[in-house]
Amino acid sequence: MPILVKDFTWTQSPTNLQIKIPSKSTNKNNIDVFTTDTYIKIHFNPFLFEIFLLHDVDNERSKCIVQEESIVLELIKKKQNDWECLEKSLTKEEKKELRQKILEKCQEEAKEKAEQKSIKKSEMDRFTVQKAMEIDSQQHALMDSRRDAERNKAMNEIQHWNDSLKYINPSKKAPKNTNSIWPHNIKKNENSVKIVELPSSDDEKNDNKTKKQPAQRKQPVNKTLPSNKQSKTPVRSEYVEKMKKETANRVLPKLRAAGEVVITHTPRTFPTPSRESAAQEEEAWLKNITQARRAIGFVSEDLRPEEHDPQWCKEKGDEFFRNGNFLGAISAYTHGITLSDKLPSLYSNRAAAHFALGNFNKCVNDTSTALDLLNPPCEGNRKSRAKCIARRAAALVRLGYLNKAIDEMKAAAKLLPEDETIKEDIYNMERAWEQKPDSD
Repeated sequence: MPILVKDFTWTQSPTNLQIKIPSKSTNKNNIDVFTTDTYIKIHFNPFLFEIFLLHDVDNERSKCIVQEESIVLELIKKKQNDWECLEKSLTKEEKKELRQKILEKCQEEAKEKAEQKSIKKSEMDRFTVQKAMEIDSQQHALMDSRRDAERNKAMNEIQHWNDSLKYINPSKKAPKNTNSIWPHNIKKNENSVKIVELPSSDDEKNDNKTKKQPAQRKQPVNKTLPSNKQSKTPVRSEYVEKMKKETANRVLPKLRAAGEVVITHTPRTFPTPSRESAAQEEEAWLKNITQARRAIGFVSEDLRPEEHDPQWCKEKGDEFFRNGNFLGAISAYTHGITLSDKLPSLYSNRAAAHFALGNFNKCVNDTSTALDLLNPPCEGNRKSRAKCIARRAAALVRLGYLNKAIDEMKAAAKLLPEDETIKEDIYNMERAWEQKPDSD
């Protein structure tokens, strides 16, 4: 059950509002803050600060500053006016209903923000794809324009070469297909195309003679043209023939029969593989750890059967506590908690041992845990709850939280109205509060 923080201070201006909450001996990483325009909740174990603001504030522009001994809330008012008080006067049921509405509203806003974020992300992805497609189309257009320019340049060079050919031999017609293979030896220069070799005049005369004698019948002449391609004859190799024979006569072994291999590993404490070079060091380490655990008394192999019972650990701790051995009592209670962490008596008795040794922070934590386990509250655990609350109040007094201790002790008195010791403690605390009203 958390302790409500009531000793906070607040100041205001027409536009701002500042709330200062004391938070002694609190880890900054263990502070939970939940704020809206009308509701603020701050939890730092075992304390809780909750307030329903009188008017709305700008939650987006407001700030929360965690200092060494306090938490400062700097809130921005939505309307510039002076507040009569800080919080609304609501009943317990109204607070519960309003708290539920605020929680549902925050969940809906978080869901809506998540949907908007996903929509924005999809739009950005779509925009990125469109831009990539535009860049790709621009690159393709640039490549097409360069290709067309090179093609036009090549066509112009071919046309120029064709014109030059007409100028050299005007009797012959230029071929229509510029890409056909010419029978002449043509060499291209880097800038233009030129004809290097032309048929000689003797060749032209021989052509004319053959044209004038069409009536003469040519006798077929068998000419053997020298061919570069010789008839292929297979080459026989003795080595290849020998390898073929060996392969044909080879006898393959039979396939191995399927079987099952069972492997058993030696139990090992270390996660790494065992090495002979480190075997002695590992054995020495295990021996030292075993001796240290036996000295503490928490080695499960060395414990007796009754030492595995959390109830037996509680009784043993009670015996140590009665004899004044508070460290032994804490050790016994802690071992019982490791066996079963659902027994509130182990936490409450360990809190008493911590209180006897002056460990007041640990006493407050153990009593709070015990109260959490004493749920639901009923007549059967009324006295146990009262003792835990009274012990936590005593620890808070030692820590300097006198105002919170008085509230805790009054809560214990409601559970045990006939206990005179609690009434006397309340009286002494109030007298001390009257002497030092500025203390926490």
